[in-house]
Amino acid sequence: MIKHAILVNPALRGVEYGMLRDFEDEIARITSAVRVEILHRNVPRVRRVVYGSFLRKFAPALRRFAPKARIPQNHREHLKVDVLWAILMGPSDFLLDAYRGWSDSAGKKILYLFDTFESQIPAINRILTCARWDLTITSFHGAVPMLEERTQRKWYAVPQGVIANRFQPGASAERLIHFSSYGRRLDWAHRSLLEYCRHNSKYYDYTTSAWMRNDVSPQENYTHYAWHLAHSLFSICWPVEMTSPGRVSTFSPVTCRWFETAASGAVIVGKPPAEPGFSNLFGRDLVVPLEVESPSLVSDQWEDLWNRREILLKIAAERRAEMVSQWTWDGRIYDILALLGLSTVNVQKRDSAKQSIC
Repeated sequence: MIKHAILVNPALRGVEYGMLRDFEDEIARITSAVRVEILHRNVPRVRRVVYGSFLRKFAPALRRFAPKARIPQNHREHLKVDVLWAILMGPSDFLLDAYRGWSDSAGKKILYLFDTFESQIPAINRILTCARWDLTITSFHGAVPMLEERTQRKWYAVPQGVIANRFQPGASAERLIHFSSYGRRLDWAHRSLLEYCRHNSKYYDYTTSAWMRNDVSPQENYTHYAWHLAHSLFSICWPVEMTSPGRVSTFSPVTCRWFETAASGAVIVGKPPAEPGFSNLFGRDLVVPLEVESPSLVSDQWEDLWNRREILLKIAAERRAEMVSQWTWDGRIYDILALLGLSTVNVQKRDSAKQSIC
């Protein structure tokens, strides 16, 4: 029997790590993988910034100057597996470059990165040089050409996903949140919607803090977030390059928000990413467009959306019923196993093991 293990960092907190935990949970369920906690080194105070989370933005560049430790024997035993999975939200979350010999006992090694932006290339290259990876995977199809050019190795794109049951839609009468907007947003559209809701007795739910309590697990935060989406009539979503133009320059990423909102059955309002594969994942016309070229016209559109809410919600529900099987983490795992050439796992569960690989 093929043995699998997943590298896990339990110190990561915040709602954004809920999707990572769901992915890890599905890998464990499907492959019976064991979880191996990523080690945190005890280092002198003067060097703690090199390994710690403080100034985490700069830590990846600094860590290469610190001496590497030998991986403890008990962890080496846990890593004696046929397939080792490393699932990272971003390359700065990888800590095992602080050790030598950590990957010697593992067979096939899979690296999956949610975020692979141009500015992250130095950190990505750092990970690539500390182990011999058999598969390097990005969640962004549009990032593949840039990654292959700047890392000089083969990359695959396997999109992000959800556990469908977590984002089970609420019934129309249960959608108590009239409009919602979580994470990144356009200020002028946000102010316009605030004004509309205040003057028309509508409830607008939106992110009010960038920080979460450290004593709440990512899974709990993610469950609360999923409930809010499942009880939203409309949810506002924008592409990364519109809300954070300095973060990406060569492609238009399809981030988790699109999968989560579509799976919740909410009506998505805003503008879709320019990624050509977006319609392959979600079908055409998933997003009800807002007039972004003329912000002064947006205020009139909120009332129009509200008047059409029943028909738009029905379309969103039909889209979910038709396509949700293409948005799930279990499908992504079968795709990755097929790329690895593993025939001992039933990858024939899907009609085509490669259908969701962009």
